[in-house]
Amino acid sequence: MKLVTCCSFKGGAGKTTALMGLCSALAAEGKTVALFEADENRPLTRWQENATRRDTWDPLCEIFIADEMPLLEAAYDQANGRNFDYALVDTHGGSSELNNTIIASSNLLLVPTMLTPLDADEALATYRYIIELLMGESLVVPTAILRQRVPVSRLTSSQRAISEMLSALPLTDTPMHERDAFAAMKERGMLHMIIRDAATNPSMRLVLRNLETAMEELSLLERFVSNALEH
Repeated sequence: MKLVTCCSFKGGAGKTTALMGLCSALAAEGKTVALFEADENRPLTRWQENATRRDTWDPLCEIFIADEMPLLEAAYDQANGRNFDYALVDTHGGSSELNNTIIASSNLLLVPTMLTPLDADEALATYRYIIELLMGESLVVPTAILRQRVPVSRLTSSQRAISEMLSALPLTDTPMHERDAFAAMKERGMLHMIIRDAATNPSMRLVLRNLETAMEELSLLERFVSNALEH
């Protein structure tokens, strides 16, 4: 079982959205996914509840509460024992023993950030913290910055400057753009399941292409993750 963690010290950086999108892309490929809920606000649990009501939850995915150390250990043992292909972890904000354990145990770390000065500063602080923690434990875990909510159209001068600054760090191959499909996942469920329903609903024909474009981006993220875990 491969452990992939989305981490950020700042709330609202998009780590939960990134994790939801990656989960959907993996499930669309037939992979089983354990979702470790380490954020005490339980956003993944609410996501599942909303998706279940809409019949847009994929049974290949299951949530395990992991917001305390004993719960994390039990979740890992149970998911690993059931041979899940992936475990995706949604960390809580800030530094803690729980987050340190998750970081040190991961096979891949993703640090989401939007292209704003505040978000970029927080992403850099998170990245620095991760590297220092791993060096202190003599560990090497691939870590990449995931640019979130990037405008589909032209970037502003400030966004371009931040993007150029981030390019000095390891990045995912492609960003997640600012799309309604991503913003709506928390309420509407798993994107590949939403597309399944839209494809059979004539009234959704006009938005189907937008949903498929968003799914194509997530497939590129899934490919990046799979390749990173192979090396």
